[in-house]
Amino acid sequence: MIKRIYFLTSEIVPFAETYSLATFSKEIPIVFNERKYDFRVMMPKYGFISERRYILREVIRLRDMELTYKNQSIMASVKSAFVPNTKVQVYFLEHEDYYTPTKPTLYLSKDDSENSKNIVRFGYFASAALTTLNYLRWKPEVIICNDWQMSLLQLFVNANILNREYFDGVKVVQILHSKSDLSRYAVPDYESIGLTNVDKQFEKSGVINSVAASVALSDYTLLIDTGNKLMDKYQKDATFGPIFEKQKQKISVYNLKGQSSEDWQLLADEIIKIIESI
Repeated sequence: MIKRIYFLTSEIVPFAETYSLATFSKEIPIVFNERKYDFRVMMPKYGFISERRYILREVIRLRDMELTYKNQSIMASVKSAFVPNTKVQVYFLEHEDYYTPTKPTLYLSKDDSENSKNIVRFGYFASAALTTLNYLRWKPEVIICNDWQMSLLQLFVNANILNREYFDGVKVVQILHSKSDLSRYAVPDYESIGLTNVDKQFEKSGVINSVAASVALSDYTLLIDTGNKLMDKYQKDATFGPIFEKQKQKISVYNLKGQSSEDWQLLADEIIKIIESI
């Protein structure tokens, strides 16, 4: 029975919230925590998250981790806190330049600087999240990547540029909550963060959709539909239609009807069923 799960997300209530992902990222860890899973959560430490209010503490083992990113050796650090009024611990990845936006512009850059690009910010997160496993000396059985922001992780795993000891053989589940053009990145941007071997079958006019590439590499993809006909949106897209058809045995949709405790319990049951099957 799978027990060790690494849950990566860009938003969690109350630390950051711009859409339904944030509530999901709070409620699902609570359920898994109650069921005694070794369920570890990580998100970016945005500049607006108050360290004093949420009592963020340094994690000695995760301070000044050596990380290779953008073909450079850099240092990364992680702090931790608990989701208020729960026993869910969250690791917060720090970076003074990548995670400084205000809430209304969480994913929309205010300028054209390199550090404001989503592919750079979330590429760093993916690379650091994998490197963190080495320093934790903890190997998950499954990594859950939430929505388009986390879709770069599988590309880093596939690139063979990181120490694979703690994620080699780990299953990856991509959970999609939305469909966004923000997951479309230019090929030179992939190359700038060290991803030089992204499958060119997904390239159109010099652009590759990271979600498309991630779905093709993931062990399973789950779409969370909250009444937005998410599967239809993907299937009607010329980029995703063929991929979803080819991967149909490893893709499903879950209709989340509400936000009661029972609704989250049932969704957790579905996620468990999926991860136990892969």
